[in-house]
Amino acid sequence: MKRQYFLLIFLLAIGLSSHAQITTDGTLGSRANLPGPDYQIGADLGHQMGGNLFHSFQDFNLQSFESATFSGSNTVQNVISRVTGGNPSNIDGLIRSTIPNADMYFLNPNGIMFGPNAQLDLQGSFHASTADYLRLSDGGRFDARQPSESLLTVAPIEAFGFLSNSPASLSIEGSQLSLSPSKTFSLVSGDINIKRGQLFVPSGRFNLASVAEAGEVDTLNSSITASEKQGTITLSDQTHLNVDGAGEIFIRGGQLLMQDSSLQANTLGEIDGKGIDMKLKESVTMSGDLVAISNTTMGSGHAGDTIITTPRLEITGSIIDASSLGVGSSGNIKVDTAQMLITEGGMIASNSFSSGKGGEISLNATDSLSILGRRTGDFVLNGMVFIDYPSKVALDQFGSGQGGKITISTNHLRMKTGNISVSSNGIESKAGDIIIQATKIDLTDGAVILSNNFNGQSGSINIVVEDTLYIAGHSPGSYFVPFPVGSAPFLVIENLHSFIGSQTAGTDAGGQIKLTVPTLIMEDAGNISVSTFREGDAGELIIQVKDLTLSSGAQISSGSGFQAGEQIFVGSGKGGLLDITATGHILIEGMDELHGIPSSINSDTLATGQGGNILIQANHLSINNGGTISTHSHNPFSNAGNAGQIFISAKTINLSHLGNINSESENAAGGNITITTPDLLYLQQGEMSTSVKGGTGDGGNITIENPQFIVLNKGQIKAQADEGHGGNIRIAAKQFIKSADSLISASSRLGIDGDVQIDSPDVNVECFVFILPGGYVEAQLRQCTREEIENPSTFKVDLTRNRSVPFVE
Repeated sequence: MKRQYFLLIFLLAIGLSSHAQITTDGTLGSRANLPGPDYQIGADLGHQMGGNLFHSFQDFNLQSFESATFSGSNTVQNVISRVTGGNPSNIDGLIRSTIPNADMYFLNPNGIMFGPNAQLDLQGSFHASTADYLRLSDGGRFDARQPSESLLTVAPIEAFGFLSNSPASLSIEGSQLSLSPSKTFSLVSGDINIKRGQLFVPSGRFNLASVAEAGEVDTLNSSITASEKQGTITLSDQTHLNVDGAGEIFIRGGQLLMQDSSLQANTLGEIDGKGIDMKLKESVTMSGDLVAISNTTMGSGHAGDTIITTPRLEITGSIIDASSLGVGSSGNIKVDTAQMLITEGGMIASNSFSSGKGGEISLNATDSLSILGRRTGDFVLNGMVFIDYPSKVALDQFGSGQGGKITISTNHLRMKTGNISVSSNGIESKAGDIIIQATKIDLTDGAVILSNNFNGQSGSINIVVEDTLYIAGHSPGSYFVPFPVGSAPFLVIENLHSFIGSQTAGTDAGGQIKLTVPTLIMEDAGNISVSTFREGDAGELIIQVKDLTLSSGAQISSGSGFQAGEQIFVGSGKGGLLDITATGHILIEGMDELHGIPSSINSDTLATGQGGNILIQANHLSINNGGTISTHSHNPFSNAGNAGQIFISAKTINLSHLGNINSESENAAGGNITITTPDLLYLQQGEMSTSVKGGTGDGGNITIENPQFIVLNKGQIKAQADEGHGGNIRIAAKQFIKSADSLISASSRLGIDGDVQIDSPDVNVECFVFILPGGYVEAQLRQCTREEIENPSTFKVDLTRNRSVPFVE
């Protein structure tokens, strides 16, 4: 038993010793087992052709206490090594080269593994690959799978060649590998797995290429070309690839999986960054609470661009950041994909924190783009604290820099609690623009598309939808507005409704919102708004639709001033114009029962600024069940801004069951209401009114121009004032029909009543307008009695009698 035990130890010792050997294979010189642990690999062990020094090994392995030193003349430009023995290389020691500025190529088609103690001490670039051969630019070949097929020349390496459809993998675990500045680090193999790896090449370049079939990989050009079928690249457990300074990263493969890992290509000085270029045939997945891609600038050099091309991109809690923290411009972020998912607080940002110009974010997702959910807890990004923040695409200007723009093109944009925003926070800054083109857009659960101006100039929002834009719901929780490290949170957002908005809290005007969509559906307090809180005027809101539906508290609004609790923020900024054109039907109905908010198109001012006007053009307009179109002025002070004007032009207008059009003021003049309709204005328990509830302001005027019919069935048209004059009512119609319990009034409580002028044929029909009883004639389908042609059945309508057609409630 003891003898067998010692035999086992002896065999293991032999195995470990053999595993750790570096042995030449005799194809380029004599075969030799090199002595360790400090292996010396001179030029005499290989074969030199011009600037190329070729080496060929049977096995190449290093344990943690071992090193391999390559040496040669100063004329050597490339040290090119292959391993032909059929075993993978385990490298857990030091690879060194004493040849000045010589690049190193290490080739083992059976696999390469770097351990936690692996190190590189090189003056040139390093290229590790499991390729079967290297192709030289003049047609030469250095073959590791079939050494006899090699043709050694003086030409530089041009491509890595793979003969197998299942190339061996390359792995790095726990290694800290670095190269001299401005050099290139390449990993070219089958699957690539890097776990807890720290790879550094200041201002240099990383090439990662994973293949899954026979073919060649060309890494000499500005981009990497690879075979059609490609493998998986995995970066996990705090792996970081860093080319900070002015470096670049190229990644090619089938899938890229990043978990709590990062690619860092930050610009630090005067030289512009080169950026990050990723092309994956299948997918890119980023997860974890790290900045997965950091391509920022901290100096005067411009940040490089981040380019991602893949059929599917998924960002879960991770961040792609191309911001500027200096005078250099932010980098651009460009994504071309079919499906894109940003979730659990994931973020894409190209912000500016100084005088640098903001970058552009371009997201092209041919199938779908989903921005969902929020992260829990807090994180710090570029000196700002984010707590419980939603998933986001952002261009924020915190310095004096000018914003770029966000451009999104997709079939289906789905946002659930997500956020797309541009903002200007610096005094001289300008927010970027948002441009979205989609077939369908769904904004739910507090999703937001927003242009914000706190000090600088606002950006615009332009959305074009081919089918439907749907806005509904509110966020399930709260989150803090980002704040600087060392400061306390100053604003908490709670129960945020889904909305598209442009806001200004500075001296410059807010940005314009323009929506072009066939069908716009807004429910459950969904909102589209333009607003001002200070001196700057609110932006315009232009909506061009076929059909528009507002229900259960949804609103399209313009506002001047802001109320938070009992505090009112006032300014002189004017409310923005609401300009809505519908070639089909506008329907406004119902209320948000939980908060008592009516569905509405409204323009409110709580400040000294004038309320914005409302301009509506439609084929048909229906306002039902408490829905409203309104302009309000509610400033309690004497210098309140006047309410905005309402202009409506529609073929037919129907106000029923407390549906109303109104302008209401307090301590200000009321807004006017002008209605133009060629066919029918029908108020069935509906109301049209202007009123001044306090102060000396005059009531607004109501003008109804030339409809074929005006019908009031328990309807009301009122122009009222408190101390000022009552507003005037002017009605011109071909037929004016009013029930006895309808009301038309122009009055003032303390001032002079207004005038009521009705231009219509003098026909008394009040006695003939009534509500039909609830019971109806029972109708049954029966066989008609056949009549002879000489005695046909007839239906006659007598229009000679002075009777009206009753209107049904």
